[in-house]
Amino acid sequence: MTAHPPEAPARPAQGLSFEQSVPCSLAHRRAIGEVFVADSLQDEDGDIHLALQLPRAHTLWFDRAVARHDTFSVAEAARQGSFVAIHRHLGVPVGLPFTLQRFAFRVPDLAPYADDGASPLEGVLRYRVGDRKKRGADFSELSLEGEVTVDGATAMTLTADVVFMPAEDYEALRAFQLSRKPAARTATAPADAPAPLEPSEVGRLDRRNVVIADTGASGDGGTRFAYAVDRTHPSFFDHDYDHVPGPFIVEGFRQAAAVAAHRAGALASPAAAVVACSTHFTGFGEFGSDLECSASEPEDLGAGRVAVDVGLHQFGKRLAEGRIELAPHPER
Repeated sequence: MTAHPPEAPARPAQGLSFEQSVPCSLAHRRAIGEVFVADSLQDEDGDIHLALQLPRAHTLWFDRAVARHDTFSVAEAARQGSFVAIHRHLGVPVGLPFTLQRFAFRVPDLAPYADDGASPLEGVLRYRVGDRKKRGADFSELSLEGEVTVDGATAMTLTADVVFMPAEDYEALRAFQLSRKPAARTATAPADAPAPLEPSEVGRLDRRNVVIADTGASGDGGTRFAYAVDRTHPSFFDHDYDHVPGPFIVEGFRQAAAVAAHRAGALASPAAAVVACSTHFTGFGEFGSDLECSASEPEDLGAGRVAVDVGLHQFGKRLAEGRIELAPHPER
């Protein structure tokens, strides 16, 4: 028997390759299987192009009941792509602390997300570098505008604001923040976390991927959910963090929005597609203390779409806010 290797995918017009992933450190991931950026290059105009590939089987992103790729998986690939762009093409060293203070995306059409059941989702992300503000030799702020195309069709547009600081400044900031917060409880093991909702309530199949729990609390026209933090999750906690990571928090935003909209009768199913998402972080969520997500009453946007305003809360303060727009998956 003769084995033939799979035919390499054709290179996109930009000359990018999908043959291997970029180094894990550039994408801020520990496991090779968690890296969704394959290649990158910068053109003569300064735009940065990145090859994205989403795996066909993944603990988190393949946890879906529809034959359509999760828009959040492409957003995660784009998030990683921002790190690759910053390190590889903009001269920011790996290890310099920075955070995505604002991140937003919009999906103009769900057709590019159709899963053909035979190949991974591949796309090209183009980032255009916007405003830069320098502080000494380091960037202090940087904005990115991006577009993801799949087979030439626009699958996502996005914007990101990145804030940098030297390592010593970050350490001083974290020490100051922690000194002004109540002492964290010592119970941080998964067994001490609140029991998450049933997977079907948040549009998931695998219980491991449910990140919120009911609190029974409500107010201001909305509902509160507790975060069920499991630091053994292989994707959300791919490596160690000194605070609750943003992707985990934003997944909680998505799940809270879906639950709130479904319970209010605004969505027929919580297994809905996220067609727009915006987030703005002003603080860090800490481990070991209650962390909650708020979800407003859904706003009817027409054509079956709804919007839910969400927030992150801890120690009586709002640490982040966002807005999630959901739509039913197309039948075809």
